[in-house]
Amino acid sequence: MIRKQQIHAARALLRWSRADLAERSGVSERTVARFEIGEGDITVGKLDKLEATLIDEGIEFVDGGVILESLKRRRSS
Repeated sequence: MIRKQQIHAARALLRWSRADLAERSGVSERTVARFEIGEGDITVGKLDKLEATLIDEGIEFVDGGVILESLKRRRSS
């Protein structure tokens, strides 16, 4: 299961605001914000939506962190 730090890091790599992630995932901005700052729990369904949205944009969740797939390909070249 992804962690709040990974969501924040993924947004940073994509240069997305919380509002961007909320709009694209269908999860409210308030839910994203509360989860990221540790003020609220999130349902598995909503967390799955966030994860799927970020994966669709090229984020890979690895070892408690994240990597943008396009950056990974550049490093391998």
